[in-house]
Amino acid sequence: MKKISNIEFESLLQNEEFIRLLKDNSPEAGEMVEDLCRQNPGKEESIRLAVQLVHRYVAEQIDINDDAITMMWDNILRKSVTKQPAKVIRMATVWQMAAAIAVLVSLSIYYGEYSLNNSMRKFAEKKVEVSDEARIIISDGTEYKLKSNDSHIRYDSDGKEIVIEEKNDQTEKIDNQSAKTKEIYNQIVVPFGRRHRLTLSDGTVVQLNSGSKLVFPAKFSDSKREVFLTGEGYFDVTKDAIKPFIVRTEFVNVKVLGTHFNVSAYENEKSASTVLVEGSVEIYKNNFFKSDLCTIKPGEGCFFNGDSKLTIQNVDVTEYISWKDGFLQLKDQPFGNIIKKVEKYYNRKISFGDRELPQRIISGKLVLSVKLEETLDFLARTTKSRYLLKEDGTYIFAK
Repeated sequence: MKKISNIEFESLLQNEEFIRLLKDNSPEAGEMVEDLCRQNPGKEESIRLAVQLVHRYVAEQIDINDDAITMMWDNILRKSVTKQPAKVIRMATVWQMAAAIAVLVSLSIYYGEYSLNNSMRKFAEKKVEVSDEARIIISDGTEYKLKSNDSHIRYDSDGKEIVIEEKNDQTEKIDNQSAKTKEIYNQIVVPFGRRHRLTLSDGTVVQLNSGSKLVFPAKFSDSKREVFLTGEGYFDVTKDAIKPFIVRTEFVNVKVLGTHFNVSAYENEKSASTVLVEGSVEIYKNNFFKSDLCTIKPGEGCFFNGDSKLTIQNVDVTEYISWKDGFLQLKDQPFGNIIKKVEKYYNRKISFGDRELPQRIISGKLVLSVKLEETLDFLARTTKSRYLLKEDGTYIFAK
């Protein structure tokens, strides 16, 4: 692991990797603790106390509700501001006690906010690859293939029946009897170059973009509505003031009561974005501290890149949501940026043979065809360029 530069008790309890190794009971955890003690002889008591506190919390699975978390966190911040540097007697100072509360808060957020509940997390972590076929995977592992692009999958209010409406007006019904038990999760996998629409058991409609996966319960519980997204989805959430709707991704989480918004968080990109069309949403980093929480208004986007803070920008919403209608709305976009979107949609490598071509500015509407070559033909005509298919399967544009 990376070297920990600050070995103070409270800093250890806020070090994500320190907590992760201890929580996972990794073989590296024991070595890490001994190395820290050996390298910091004067801090051994702090280190071992922090380790004991983490182990105790993990073993007891202490539950702290949102109100308690808010109250304790306010107390911690208040005490940290007024903390006096003199007369630090022992480890059990007010600040150390506040730090102990902090780790309980952070770990409860880890179990309640950062990770999915155990069954959903396990289902989401299964390595289901995006292939050339769209599929619905139910909890027992049975797969159902979707025949046409842009089909509509509907779950009834009990999650027991799945209706698949194909584009050619054909309808298929699937008996999902496993939904009778609690916490039954399903997954839809959308291949590159296709889109599909899904109506969840609460009436929420999700349109999934190319190369996306969504894990969701066949029927939502009485207390929460949570899904896990990899890729991009447009959400039209059914309002429910009692049960907020949470879209979890690898990097950020989005919490709403009922609204229209777009989320993009592809697993091979260390970035994520949320763009709001209507209503209000909260976005926060997917870490121990529910940090960098921000609220956006219609016409704004919240963006995350790597380890940076969440940033809010005014955006042209149409440019971010037009994909759901089968096209990309372009306004003064460099050709190079457009090619990046096409690459992602079709999962094909496309490059340029010179430096000038990617800088050409394009405006208009790009229809996302089923065949990649039709899209490339249109771009070549628009930019007065040409493209070639190389032996390795990649495409290259040139003048």
